Amino acid sequence: PAMRKMVGQQPASTKFGGPDDDEEDGLVELEDITPSTSKGEAPSKAPSKAPSTPDSKELAGGSVAFAVVLYAFCSSTLLVINKVSMHLVPDAPFILFCQFLASSLAMKGLGYAKPDIEIEELKWEKAKPFAAATLVFYLCLLSNTQALKSVNVETVIVVRSCSPIAVSVLEWATLGRKLPSIPGIIALLAIAGGAYIYVAADKGFQIEGYSWLVVYFIFIVLEMVFVKFIVDTVPMSTWTRVYYNNTLSLPMAMLSFVGLGSAGFLTADWTPGAIGAVLLSCVVGVAISYAGFNLRKLISATSFTVVGVVCKLLTVLINDTIWTQHSNAMGHAGLAVCIASGIIYEKVKGR
Repeated sequence: PAMRKMVGQQPASTKFGGPDDDEEDGLVELEDITPSTSKGEAPSKAPSKAPSTPDSKELAGGSVAFAVVLYAFCSSTLLVINKVSMHLVPDAPFILFCQFLASSLAMKGLGYAKPDIEIEELKWEKAKPFAAATLVFYLCLLSNTQALKSVNVETVIVVRSCSPIAVSVLEWATLGRKLPSIPGIIALLAIAGGAYIYVAADKGFQIEGYSWLVVYFIFIVLEMVFVKFIVDTVPMSTWTRVYYNNTLSLPMAMLSFVGLGSAGFLTADWTPGAIGAVLLSCVVGVAISYAGFNLRKLISATSFTVVGVVCKLLTVLINDTIWTQHSNAMGHAGLAVCIASGIIYEKVKGR
């Protein structure tokens, strides 16, 4: 049988303009290795490439499906958990610091418990490019969490829903991907239309919350594309990426204490409910750190963004069930248009 080997290669240039769709994640396929024959010998039959079997396709599809479900569950629940945590302990840098510290310590503990799992220590040659992605990631989370002080969960979802529009253009300009097809563009415009309906129906409009949402939108777009670029060009395991991302975020969270003059955790009423909410956010934070990086290496940046939008259906259901601070019927209609358009976009974008 043919011997096929997948070898990770780092591009010679670190500038934007990433790999083609056929070489995503820097994977290249070597030629089949065939035995040489000497003179006078009947040449042996060249091995043929093993055809892609239904089992292998199902296995690959199953891996992507599991990655999507895991990320969707974590992403859907963490937004509501963070909203509750911010309500009980109104200090975004402190909440994020706890989540980063928990994820970093979890990776160290996992490395000691299972040495066969590849979790690299911090190395300057890898930490340097990764630190830029971590900064974008942190600013994205900080603006999201700060916005949750003033706006409800659905408002954050609508802003997130609009991000594929900008991500698709930025991905085309920097990573060399194709622009969406005409049906895909129509679906993206429908997402924007749903967002307009939601904002028009939002009776709890607060300028402070929406200012943070503008910052969030900018950095969520940059984060979706730039982190995909780092995943493609800085070779390391998913567990190592989780360790790097959370460990490098710790000093940024500490600087935010000073920059925002934040000390809300010192005056918070630390009831069992508040402690439980913060601890739960740390647990789900560890899970989403792995789920996010694992899914990013399997799908494109735009697809990853759309998955994040669609999975918010569960967020809305949870939010409506346990929380009184949610949008009205018209706002829910606009949100439904955003999510439905996201599903349609994922189906038609490449046609």
